[in-house]
Order: sequence, then structure tokens, then C-alpha cells
Amino acid sequence: MASRKKAEVRKSEILGCFYEIIVEQGIEGASIGRIAKRMNIHPSLIMHYFSTKENMIIELVDYIIDKYWSLLRNIRVEHADPDERLHELMDILWGDEWYRTTDISADFSVIAISFHNHEVSERLQRLYSRFKTYLCEEFRTFMDAGVIREQDPVHAAEIVLSMLEGYRHFNHFYVDKPRIGQYRQDMKRSALMFLRHGLDEQAAG
Repeated sequence: MASRKKAEVRKSEILGCFYEIIVEQGIEGASIGRIAKRMNIHPSLIMHYFSTKENMIIELVDYIIDKYWSLLRNIRVEHADPDERLHELMDILWGDEWYRTTDISADFSVIAISFHNHEVSERLQRLYSRFKTYLCEEFRTFMDAGVIREQDPVHAAEIVLSMLEGYRHFNHFYVDKPRIGQYRQDMKRSALMFLRHGLDEQAAG
């Protein structure tokens, strides 16, 4: 049991180093030899744990998913009042901690791999499915409390999830640093407007 735990810790350390190198140099620069050199270990130890670089990539996706899933599990919305609770949840989802959970350059590397690797694609779909389920449960509670008007929790979760992903990418490439805070607040307000009034009412307005 102790040796298994030690192995899991070692694997996590290797994946963490792998991730750092991807952020710095891209997936093409994250060779097993480079990882071994940075960690001051023999490449054979990495091969012992992962066998191939492809296996490392698959486990790296799990490593990234665990980061997000841990964040989801640990979300603590303190307010009992439904309206305040909705605002607090939006603050968390558009907050800096969520934005910086993973580096966007590593995310793009993994997404690119997913187009050609079925296992990686399945894992990413699982991550989005978990996130969507979480949002559905939250939005259903708000609907029951009469705080939001959008009546389909699945639809609401899909729209908000798309807004979050679009915000993250657009924010990185197009928003000047002085505008980041304002842009974040604008996106939060847009999500709240959608949830409170729905798309049909916004279009009519």
C-alpha cells in the first residue's frame, strides 16, 4: 500500500512537470528526455510509469480534469438567500481562481490532441458533462425558488458553459489588461440577464 501511494505521488509529480513544459514549450517540446532532465531522473523511470508519451498525454488529461473537478467539488456558496446565492455562484464561475485553474496554452494543446485521440476526446467530454450536471443542479434549485426565469436547466447550463469557455478564450486573445475587470463584470451581467429573463425576452427587448 505504501509503495503504491509513493508511485501515485511520483506519477503526479511527473505529470506536473510534463504540464509545466507544455505551458512553456508546447506539446511538441515536452519530450520524455526533457522531463527527465528537469526532474533529474532517468527517462526509464518515466517509461516505467507511463510506457509511452501517448499514455502520459491521456493521464495528463485526467490530471487536468482532477484540477477542475476538485474546484467544482469545493465550491462553497454560503448565502441562503437564493438571489444572493445566484450572484455568489456567478462571482465564483467568473472569478480569477477558476480562470487560472489551468493554463490556456496547455488547454489548447490537449484540445488539439483530442481531435485525433479518441481517449482524450472522451475524457474532455466527461469533464464538460460533469460541469454541465453541476450547473443543471444549481439552476434547477434557482428555478424552484423563482430566482431565474429560464425554465430548462439543461439549456441554461449549456448556454452559461459556452459563455464561460468563450469568455476565457476571448479574454486571453483580445481583451487589454486594463479592461479585463470590466469585461469579466460584463460577462457576469450577461449571464445573469439570460438566466433571469431568458433568450426570448431579451430578443423581444
